[in-house]
Amino acid sequence: MLRRSPYKDIINYENILSKDIGEGERLFLHYTLIQAKSNLEIAEKSDYFVSPLLFFYGIVALAKIIILKNSKIIPREVLHGLTVRVAGEKSIDWTKNYDPKNETVLVKEKGLFPTFYKSISSHALPEGEKYTLGDLFLFLEKKKTSLEPLAVHYLILFLLSMLARYEPQKWGWAYEKSSFSRELNTYLKIVGREIYDLWREKINL
Repeated sequence: MLRRSPYKDIINYENILSKDIGEGERLFLHYTLIQAKSNLEIAEKSDYFVSPLLFFYGIVALAKIIILKNSKIIPREVLHGLTVRVAGEKSIDWTKNYDPKNETVLVKEKGLFPTFYKSISSHALPEGEKYTLGDLFLFLEKKKTSLEPLAVHYLILFLLSMLARYEPQKWGWAYEKSSFSRELNTYLKIVGREIYDLWREKINL
């Protein structure tokens, strides 16, 4: 028996979200909803070397829809507004010393993430604000933070997607053999539905 996709209803929100926007914005909404649905559905069926990238671009699409809903303007930022600081020097034996929880993301002044965050929060994050992967996982456990939960997932998925894309040896080791392996395994099993539910809350659906 085929399991019903939890993201099947994403497309059904188009009529609600398309009120009071122009034709160009409606087209953007239509195809960005399809993009979000496709990325999230395929991510859940993919192995761990591919799923972080698909989940990340799924949450990027959902973030763009939030920006459009709140501003009535199509977000056209081409920069992420984030950058990574690599954990560990290349000269060390990272299989012995590397801890994926030390991977760090820095917030930049301009780009999609800062624009997205301003659309869901009453305050902006200062340029240069940084978070480790360990910090972000603690925030998911309701540790004190000013970050919105959907933004926490955005930052985590950015970090994981960058590892999976550019440092496959580190990502594979982190996922399969590191002391953080169980947390990463569990996270990729639940993150799609969590970000979808948080997104629906943010757009009041």
